[in-house]
Amino acid sequence: MTLVSMKLSAAAREKMYPAPTLLNDTPRYPYGLTITLDNETLDKLEMGSLPKVGKTMTLIAAVTVTSVSSSEDSGDHEVRRNVSLQITDMALEGSKAAATLYEDRD
Repeated sequence: MTLVSMKLSAAAREKMYPAPTLLNDTPRYPYGLTITLDNETLDKLEMGSLPKVGKTMTLIAAVTVTSVSSSEDSGDHEVRRNVSLQITDMALEGSKAAATLYEDRD
């Protein structure tokens, strides 16, 4: 499986945040691509110690499509597509549970 960078291009960042002074402070990745793992989730993944900020890890996830939509505005005629995904199962590289991703599936 090939990983694809989700980092916003400079053109996309300029379109979203047109003020030049804001460009350096704008998000590097699209809204909604951040997930937060709470105590219960970290326990399920058997993450004994927290990783250092900035560490790169590999996330493997099974997802369920929960909604899809497509819309077009009269002004710019740009078609906007959206897919919502619910993570149902996951593993993080380096966690004890990484090898058992599919063992406890319902």
